[in-house]
Amino acid sequence: MFSPYCNNNLNNIVNIKRPVYLTYSFINHWIQIRKKSSVISNKVEVSSTGIFTDETQFRALEKSVTPLCRMPYEKQLFLKQQWTNTVCKELRSRLHNAKTLIRLPKVFPISSSPQINEYRNKDEFNFRPGIDGNPKTLGFFVSNPTNENIYCVSAMKLINMKQSHKDIAQVFEAFVRKSELPASYDHMDGGFWRGIIVRSNLKGDKMAIVVANPRGYTNEIMLDEQRRFNDYLKSINIDIQSLYFHPSLHTRSSKDSTFILVDGDKYIYEDLSSFKFRISPDSFFQINTLAAEVLYNELFKLINLTKTSTLLDLCSGTGTVSILGSQHVQSCVGIESVAQAVNDAKETAKINNIHNCDFIEGKVEMVLKQVLDELSMTSDLCAVLNPGRAGVHPKVINAIRNNRLINTLAYVSCKADSPITMKNLVELVVNNKKSRPFTLNSIKPVDMFPHTKHCELIFMFKR
Repeated sequence: MFSPYCNNNLNNIVNIKRPVYLTYSFINHWIQIRKKSSVISNKVEVSSTGIFTDETQFRALEKSVTPLCRMPYEKQLFLKQQWTNTVCKELRSRLHNAKTLIRLPKVFPISSSPQINEYRNKDEFNFRPGIDGNPKTLGFFVSNPTNENIYCVSAMKLINMKQSHKDIAQVFEAFVRKSELPASYDHMDGGFWRGIIVRSNLKGDKMAIVVANPRGYTNEIMLDEQRRFNDYLKSINIDIQSLYFHPSLHTRSSKDSTFILVDGDKYIYEDLSSFKFRISPDSFFQINTLAAEVLYNELFKLINLTKTSTLLDLCSGTGTVSILGSQHVQSCVGIESVAQAVNDAKETAKINNIHNCDFIEGKVEMVLKQVLDELSMTSDLCAVLNPGRAGVHPKVINAIRNNRLINTLAYVSCKADSPITMKNLVELVVNNKKSRPFTLNSIKPVDMFPHTKHCELIFMFKR
């Protein structure tokens, strides 16, 4: 699942049925929160007359992807601090309903992002008809329930995206509009062009991944289109360090792992806290590099690792937590389900001359118990759980609770109010007869996603 604040598909669909507010109401938002016992909603009201225009389409997209962008950054941080408090109270309420009494954890002040504009290092753009009817409009989706149509809107005015990403998307749209092959909105519609993913690092190196639907098209056609787009880029002097072609038979491209290098380097590299990380087309890396440095610095302050500790890095992605934590501990073990991300983590360890990290491919819920059995002689086992916004399988929580060696756990969440994440947090603390519960000591918010209503929360558990 993908959202504008996580590193996946950003094609949010905006419901613009309600006619009304031209500004985000900061005060009324929190009045409504006080009236509710559930975790706050991420639903955004947008202005609409029922008819899209050149201006209102961009405003509708802005309201969805960057709803706080017209608010001073200090107020954005205040809102997110209050949201953190609301999450804390909701967790206490759920534990009370589960007949588990807890004291409220300490909520630390939110840490700001060093960069608030053009901070995203990965963006995904897809095709749909624009408001002018052009079937090859590239961007993000908005919907109008009055006529049940979905339109595509260019991302050119979104301030959280790098201009270089927008420029590549615009060039790709121009190329596809000249192509005889149709755009694909669904994997069974007979279209070919689906979209493009753009990644970049702080130095400005760029990776572009063209996503296409190969169903019904020969290898010869696909190879010809790859060559034509590469030639087109060179003819207009667009500098891309790594160009990939990604044929995907599924609506969700993440189900396919075929990435064909068309031109340039296989990887780009990012510097994070003095370490060099290798990035592949489909590997996970935090969306805001400079804010990620803040996040991990705060994490290691809270978890208080020592040279006798073993760090268990769950949902490890490209191994960021393990690589950064390796200097503080005896050893690290990372578990990640994406094979290429595991390969990137291993290579990153080699590049940085790190020898105390081991990375295991597999779903955490499938391999964690075995890994914990192998670590049974460890004297100080600290775990960091950093899942996607949907949280983790209950088996992961059970395995952590049932292991007597894990007495320190950091749960890092980019969407703490999702139902599964909230359930994970409750199940770590709730009393039961099978295992000893954790105590939630503190919550630390870090703003990874300026101009959105979301931030990262670090939940520190002890027992």
